[in-house]
Amino acid sequence: MACAAGVFGATNASAAPARPQVTAARNATTAVSRFRSGLPWPSGVFLPNGTPAQAAAFAAWRKRPLDDVEVQLGQSTWATITDPAWLYRRWKGKPYTMVFSVAMLPIDVPGVSIGACARGSYNAYWKKFGKVINSYGLGSSIIRLGWEFNGKWERWAASNPSAWKECWRQAVTSAWSTAPRLRWDWAVNRGLSSALANPAQAYPGNHYVTMIGIDSYDWWPAVNSSGGWTKQLDGSQGLNSWLAFAKAHGKKLSVPEWGNMRYGESSGGDDPAYVKDMRAFFAANARYIGLETVFQGPRASYESGSVMPKSAKAYKMGF
Repeated sequence: MACAAGVFGATNASAAPARPQVTAARNATTAVSRFRSGLPWPSGVFLPNGTPAQAAAFAAWRKRPLDDVEVQLGQSTWATITDPAWLYRRWKGKPYTMVFSVAMLPIDVPGVSIGACARGSYNAYWKKFGKVINSYGLGSSIIRLGWEFNGKWERWAASNPSAWKECWRQAVTSAWSTAPRLRWDWAVNRGLSSALANPAQAYPGNHYVTMIGIDSYDWWPAVNSSGGWTKQLDGSQGLNSWLAFAKAHGKKLSVPEWGNMRYGESSGGDDPAYVKDMRAFFAANARYIGLETVFQGPRASYESGSVMPKSAKAYKMGF
């Protein structure tokens, strides 16, 4: 949920209970990495409204180059979705794999619907989307279209999974007609969510998907709650569940949003154990990880070190 600001904050109220770990050394690395970061998997940062200067500063702070940078397009109108020239100019030619979070429907335009999208009513917009992004040399970027569609908090919620997956196919096919090298990240919210109990019902098919994504923060449940990490890792629609789904479909797993939570019910706060657990998950499954981008929202960041100092230290040591 990229729109939820402030994910790295508040102190941990209690010590984290013992919990099982994934089977890999937390500091596991490969002798030779093919990624700029030097890690065995592609590692980066999600700066929703960030700049190249901020990405460079984050890389300098963690003392490790970034492989991926994720940013978010505007969601208000079709124009903000199809032609964000200012954003593309900002990131053109930068040495990262770019990940763009893209709304499936504009949130301030009345009358738009997944059903109309499935009927091809918006194909002209998606053709323009591909044409514009390609014109800025970003035509091989990763597009995280209609993220967290299994939650009711998004306008493009998949309450009708058959229509939703056809909408995805229409959008992807149309964008490919003008930008054939675009890659597509089909990203769910971890755990049982409010719009679609079984997100697999909205899977558009292997031809239309490049990687399987899961957004997973330290809440619902928090790692420092009883059995929290076990539920995040092995619970219903947890990390391992979607890893298995990705493997079964011949895809890599992306984690395009992850990080500590400092507000709201069930948030884990400044808990470095969560960061270490996520690091261990990435290390154990490095060959299957397509990307991971830690969320750095406008109200908090690891880099400042003032909002979540313990988690920031754990991240800097592990990543």
